[in-house]
Amino acid sequence: MLYERHYSELVRLAFALTSDWALAEDLAQEAFARTWRGWANIRDQQQAPAYLRATVVNLARTSVRRMLRERRGWGEPGDPGAADLAVSIDLLRALSRLPARKRACVVLRFYLDLSEADTAAALGVSVGTVKSQTARALQRLRRLLADPGTVSVSRPEHDQGGA
Repeated sequence: MLYERHYSELVRLAFALTSDWALAEDLAQEAFARTWRGWANIRDQQQAPAYLRATVVNLARTSVRRMLRERRGWGEPGDPGAADLAVSIDLLRALSRLPARKRACVVLRFYLDLSEADTAAALGVSVGTVKSQTARALQRLRRLLADPGTVSVSRPEHDQGGA
């Protein structure tokens, strides 16, 4: 039942974070496998969806880091990956320019339509951090999308001003 209710949401979350549909499916499946293995450790089983989201965010972060290391080692420029037809390529590219935490805040809040509290739980941060990171991310996205020439596939910018 948990799988049926949340699998597609987790795949969409992972895709928004990685821009790779096959990887997104793998990450969602891995999140369920880890949840199943650790089911006895989940005190409040009503929190399982939040645990799954947090797991997907962490797995995506690790996967993106690994891909960046591999691409740097090969010296190849990044490519945007497969794009969902409903998602703008420019928006995906602009999102890829954000630091991981800011990108995760935007995706969780606006793509999955989670509350600030649920986003904070998924990321393991305070609601205030979600608010500030989201505001900064949206400000940066507005600038990037206002000047399409600046939206190119590149490494995310360094997080400035804290977490």
